[in-house]
Amino acid sequence: MQVSVEKSSALQRKLTVQVPGGELQKKIDARLREIGKQVKIKGFRPGRIPFKVLQQRYGKSVEQEIVAQEVQSSLAEAIEQESLRPASNPVLEGSPDMQPGGDLEYTASIEVMPEVGDIDATAIEIERPEAEVSDADVDNMLDTLRAQRQTWNDLEQPAQEGQQVTIEYVAETSAGRVPEKGHQRVSIVLGESGFDQLEKAVAKIGPGEEAEADIEFPESYQDPGLAGQAAKVQFKVVKVQEAIKPEVDEAFIQSFGIESGQLDDLKTEIRNNLERELSQATKAFLKGQVVEQLLGMHSDLEAPAGMVREEAASMQQQAASRMGIEADGENLEPFMGMADKRIRSGILLSEIARQNHILVDGARVREAIETVADTYEQPQEVVRLYYSEQRLLRSVESSVLEEQVVDWVLEKAKVKDKAMGFNDVINAASSGGQVG
Repeated sequence: MQVSVEKSSALQRKLTVQVPGGELQKKIDARLREIGKQVKIKGFRPGRIPFKVLQQRYGKSVEQEIVAQEVQSSLAEAIEQESLRPASNPVLEGSPDMQPGGDLEYTASIEVMPEVGDIDATAIEIERPEAEVSDADVDNMLDTLRAQRQTWNDLEQPAQEGQQVTIEYVAETSAGRVPEKGHQRVSIVLGESGFDQLEKAVAKIGPGEEAEADIEFPESYQDPGLAGQAAKVQFKVVKVQEAIKPEVDEAFIQSFGIESGQLDDLKTEIRNNLERELSQATKAFLKGQVVEQLLGMHSDLEAPAGMVREEAASMQQQAASRMGIEADGENLEPFMGMADKRIRSGILLSEIARQNHILVDGARVREAIETVADTYEQPQEVVRLYYSEQRLLRSVESSVLEEQVVDWVLEKAKVKDKAMGFNDVINAASSGGQVG
């Protein structure tokens, strides 16, 4: 087998592979003889069919079968022989060509992983959070749980801070009326909406009353026709409501699966959940810092285009699923930037693992799966599901290996402990590990 490699671009390679015809013909003949032992042709005894008859009857289909097999096996051998690291599946350029001498020749294009030099983890500087779940954090979460179960009581007065007001409105902008027909309805809680101009306007009137105000809508406003626009708004207060939080009584406590109905038991459960969340956030915070610094150290790293597009499509699918719509698979541009960053991050973490012979720890994989499973009513069923579904298992293994890489980096990097509160760590983790 002869192989030649042409560098089309930084990450694109073109392989031309030639397989000697003699080897190919031997495999074709062997396959025809195998078929001759199995098939029945009128006029010939089983197993006694002349070879020429087999060639005439099955030669073309067998040749196609053997060529397909040979392309697959020889291409894998060629990639290994040339020490290429594929970033995606090779793509054949045209059909395999049988040369006059019987040789098989074909060309395939393949995108390869970028070359990354030695990664110096000692140059990385990390702030490691020192945080714990306090009694105040537990009380705050308990209050959040009450807020999630709260009901709203109608009031016959203008809204005050902390109360919810529902309005119907029509806005006139330089581009026209919004909405074109009818009214928009929106509910806001005074002091929490972040829309100060609207809050001041609606706080002056009670249910059933109408008013008019000049308002500048924030850039983040939910209606794109009003986002960032100045408008004259005519609105009517539909209702004003105050929140009524449930008492922390036995029934409330038992609604969270605490059979004893005791407040201390509920707080223990809350603390355990918060400690689990803090642990996950701490890992994410540390990983975020490692990734940001690695990307800064390797700012010229190019990500394989195919991997970036595949990741962007996955992100689009996830976003569509959250919104309850179908992903179109076409408009990937909004996701390409983040996808590119994710792929480059993954390459650098994988490269650290490869360079330093870090292998996935099966015990940590099991622990990670059991941690997820413990949040379900039948944890053992969840564990079995993860180990029976290769896609789920590979996802956990990838995540665990990245955690191991981060742990390895922390052993080599310059690490400074930093006292932080529970919410500080959660917020830092959600912002991608950026240190404030």
